[in-house]
Amino acid sequence: MLHVFIINPVAGKGRSLQMVEVIRRRFEDFIDSFKIYITERPGHATEIARNIAATGDAVRVYSVGGDGTLNEVVNGIAGFHNVELGIIPCGSGNDVARHLYSVLDPVKLIIELPLSASTVTDLGRLNEKYFINIASVGFDAEVTLNSRYFKRFPCVTGSMSYIWAVLATLIKCRKYKLKIKLDDKAPIEKELLLAIFANGSYYGGGMKAAPSAEMDDGKIDFYLIDSLPRRKILKFFPLFQRGEHESMKEVSLSKGTKATVESDEPFAVNIDGETSLETHITVELLPRYIKVLIPRE
Repeated sequence: MLHVFIINPVAGKGRSLQMVEVIRRRFEDFIDSFKIYITERPGHATEIARNIAATGDAVRVYSVGGDGTLNEVVNGIAGFHNVELGIIPCGSGNDVARHLYSVLDPVKLIIELPLSASTVTDLGRLNEKYFINIASVGFDAEVTLNSRYFKRFPCVTGSMSYIWAVLATLIKCRKYKLKIKLDDKAPIEKELLLAIFANGSYYGGGMKAAPSAEMDDGKIDFYLIDSLPRRKILKFFPLFQRGEHESMKEVSLSKGTKATVESDEPFAVNIDGETSLETHITVELLPRYIKVLIPRE
């Protein structure tokens, strides 16, 4: 078995690079072989992971970085059944690991995961890009974009950067008039604060956006949050952070496998922390599509 570690050197303000020596020590007397790749540019992790997966050999590919690095790796290995995915969380958010793992210490995971078994989980796809955790549209996608600025500051955690970004985005308080169709239901056209398509529970550095979501239930959790005035947004986000927003009258929740969103004006889209502007998206669930290594209890 080959173990491949793909390291984003800037993740976690350089924390991921500290794992190089940990990995080497871990495999000193280990029967399996390993390789370490250091990414050099955005999208490089996808290229590396795809080239490794395309050999057809059994391989364990580890994402060493944050959720952005993980998303790149996932997009490289999606559709290849010879690959098992390991997550070494070294970023500012680490939300996928928070959902799946009881252990978040990267050193412990480097020791544990090479001996662990994998489980099969669902995967999401937005247009042509895969996501393992959460895709969203609207206010929080702009927040994700703005949070990158605050993450650059020393001592600013993932959750702190997200909160500061919420306040910055709140100043504009843009409304999004969207036409949304969930599975075979009649289309909905209304102003929304945000729409969330969740495979996992956490994003934004520990915000519990989708407390009911599971990665192996064959469903996406659809959250539609109506447009809110600024004062209500300020009340909404503390509940949102703790996962206590499902009972709000402005929040609707349903589960399904496909959704479309369109608008006359470009809207912000977030895919596992990566953002873009779109006028039409299709979100769909791919059940039991990827194998993820899970640490032993």
